[in-house]
Amino acid sequence: MIADSPPAIVIAAPVVAARQLQGPSAGPQTPAPSPPADKPGWRARLKDKGVELTFSYVSESAASITGGRDGGAAYTQQLLASAAIDTGKAFGLDGGKIIATIIHRKGEDLTATRLGNLFEVQELFGGGQDLRPAELSYEQKLNGGKTALKFGLYHTGDDFATLPSGCQFQNFAFCPRPTTLFYNSGFSGFPIPRWGLRVRQEIAPNLTVTVAGFEVNAFRAQTGAGWKLAPRFDSFVLPVELGWKTGQAVGGLPGLVRVGALVDTTDRADVRDDMNGDSYILSSLAPAMRQERWSAWAMAEKMVVRFGPGDRGLSLFGTATLSDRHTARVPIFVSGGFVARGLWDSRPKDNFGLGLVYARVNPRITDRQRDQVALGQNVAVQTHEVSGEIFYGWQAIRQLLLRPNLQYIHRVGATNLYPDALVAGATIKFIF
Repeated sequence: MIADSPPAIVIAAPVVAARQLQGPSAGPQTPAPSPPADKPGWRARLKDKGVELTFSYVSESAASITGGRDGGAAYTQQLLASAAIDTGKAFGLDGGKIIATIIHRKGEDLTATRLGNLFEVQELFGGGQDLRPAELSYEQKLNGGKTALKFGLYHTGDDFATLPSGCQFQNFAFCPRPTTLFYNSGFSGFPIPRWGLRVRQEIAPNLTVTVAGFEVNAFRAQTGAGWKLAPRFDSFVLPVELGWKTGQAVGGLPGLVRVGALVDTTDRADVRDDMNGDSYILSSLAPAMRQERWSAWAMAEKMVVRFGPGDRGLSLFGTATLSDRHTARVPIFVSGGFVARGLWDSRPKDNFGLGLVYARVNPRITDRQRDQVALGQNVAVQTHEVSGEIFYGWQAIRQLLLRPNLQYIHRVGATNLYPDALVAGATIKFIF
């Protein structure tokens, strides 16, 4: 898993194949249920008893038009089956919900095989290319819904550092939480579950505080290891977040602000220093070990223009993260953009958007790489990468979404080794 790989990002020289990136993808979220037919079928009857089933197919294709390390195309897909059980209807335990999800993924990652950039241009790729459980959790609401407890095998990113507009994009930098949280800590996202416990408390109207604890387990992200469910409690990710909703009155312009931070108790090697604070490349000593690492984030999304009822409107979003300079691979990350939903009355479910990302490779990694070059090692010096994406989502029918996109990547891999890349992509989602 990319979050728990060695802290340095090293792009090989052009003659050497790029290392496979396996960032855990956020993946598609469970869609809204279909309305019951006039004569309810078996799924509608199950829903009446508290069991809601979801099945979906999603694919993401990408082709390099120009630039990057090499040209080519790649395709990846996911099949998902999920059951959500309302324990009030099913067992008489009001306020409870059980979620069980399994997925199957297969395909190829254009970023690793052709481009060599930092963030996967197909967010769906990653998290093991196999059949695996993605969630098995239980949530219980208390105090009239003001308190919510959740535990089980699920994802840190389900509850922290997430914006609604994120997974409209195909680039992993957006979808739907800051990718650097995976790169710099044991923060987990769909479909790589971790054993964890979360408490969310409403402390004022539309204001909540959420705290949690999750195991750090990189092994489960590997292909073939998804069914190894035994917990590892030797280190933990401990996040906390304050969430504030705005514009919740009827006819208002809804918004969301999230501010949070985490501590990861995993021991990690310093990206540059030895035990004396000098460059371990030059001293030939072992890297200093750090006993913990941290990350912090601030993010917001706000509808600024309304086109019609529901979520039809123009929304702006922005995200910034900072991470521990001693261990982070990408300590500075900034993204922003907009998503417009239902611009035309004749196409109320269509949307389009634009997003931009700036990512700064740790300057201390840059210093270390320069030391390596000074010693004659064939290493590319990294600084920053900038990427952008524009998409249009066409809701062909209620169950089928087609979403073509264009992505542009400046300073591929945060180096000047390769020309800027232009990538054409397409997402297909079918809910049945």
